[in-house]
Amino acid sequence: MGIHIKEVLPVLETILKQQMQISERLTKLIAAFGDEPEPVEPILRSMLKPVTEDICEMREALAQSSQTSPGS
Repeated sequence: MGIHIKEVLPVLETILKQQMQISERLTKLIAAFGDEPEPVEPILRSMLKPVTEDICEMREALAQSSQTSPGS
């Protein structure tokens, strides 16, 4: 069973976009922790929702990829 690049490329592009978003969020998190006197909980809560949405999006992309692969 071979893997075709046409099947993998959309998933890799999604992972790349998500990795860039995660990096941006980590930068914000580092800045938030650098400002100790300010509460970090609101920042953490605002960052958690998009990460959860990204995980769901990745699951959907992987599920679609596995459904359309010739070996299924």
